[in-house]
Amino acid sequence: MKRAEGENGSLKTPLHTPHVLLVVFLAAALGGGCGLFEPRDPEEPSQSSLNYRPPTDPDIVITNLQSAIEQKSVANYAACFADASRGASPFVFIPSADAAAIYGTTLGSWSLQEEQEYFQNIIARSNQQANATLALTLKTTTVSSDSVVSAYDYVLVFEHSDPGFPKTARGSLQFTLREDASNFWMIQRWVDFKTTSDISWSHFKGKFSN
Repeated sequence: MKRAEGENGSLKTPLHTPHVLLVVFLAAALGGGCGLFEPRDPEEPSQSSLNYRPPTDPDIVITNLQSAIEQKSVANYAACFADASRGASPFVFIPSADAAAIYGTTLGSWSLQEEQEYFQNIIARSNQQANATLALTLKTTTVSSDSVVSAYDYVLVFEHSDPGFPKTARGSLQFTLREDASNFWMIQRWVDFKTTSDISWSHFKGKFSN
């Protein structure tokens, strides 16, 4: 049988032909269980979107707030509060009286930016696996034409690295929730109250404001 030679005199084997290469490629693909043609598994969601739901209802805002604290997600936490850039009234925070007496200068001019920075700071002083939870007990809810006002008793636990500062805050709070220009609900006003011998949430804000 006569062997084919290339232009330079080298032998030309069947594996150099396009048809044979195609057969080899298909055989390899089939032998591998057709993995090349199977759909990829979806990517895991990023931390910034984990468990966050569009706040089309006031209750969803509260759930998002609790999840953001547990997951230590700054983006999700900030999204729970009124943002003037999204067509909402500016966020207002009124601290508990005892915390205002200590951190008056800081808490007296509190805005959404300070709220976000405080949360960033406390996360920076906490291990990612450390416990962070917010337990809320609903006391009253008042619904009007443009807002929902809800009062809660709360227990906030945030394990941080400051050995001289408590890791638990207890008290009561009042949230006023309103819709923005996109009809999404958010916390527009927050009033904090000291009701136990433990520190109130306002102390966490004052302590970790910088």
